[in-house]
Formats: sequence, structure tokens, C-alpha cells
Amino acid sequence: MSNEEYVSPENCPLCNKANDCGNLSNSNKPCWCMDEKFTFPESLLNQVEVAAKNKACICKPCALKHKAR
Repeated sequence: MSNEEYVSPENCPLCNKANDCGNLSNSNKPCWCMDEKFTFPESLLNQVEVAAKNKACICKPCALKHKAR
């Protein structure tokens, strides 16, 4: 039995809302995050709790909110 907290890959680790990750869907379209105009700076990635790193994608609204700062 693992002591690790379950992290849903379908929810944003920052706001806990649906992240709409295209990589998890059965769609042939690439995820929005693959668009070259989006970047994920360290200042954004550092906001993700250690337990959720590499387990769930940040949603587009959170990424855009951070970019607007």
C-alpha cells in the first residue's frame, strides 16, 4: 500500500478544475499546451505541489492567468 496521495491527471494541480488535457483524450488533435506560443516558466511550475509534479497538467486558464502577470 502506498502512502502517496492520489493525484487526478484530469484536474489542474493549481485550481483543481478540469484541465482539459488533450493528451489524455482519444482525440487526434494535439493538446493546447503543445502550441508554441505557450510556455510554462519555472515560476509557474514551482507552484505545483511536489506530490502532483509530472502527474497532472496545469489548465489553460491558470497558464494564461500566470502569463498575464
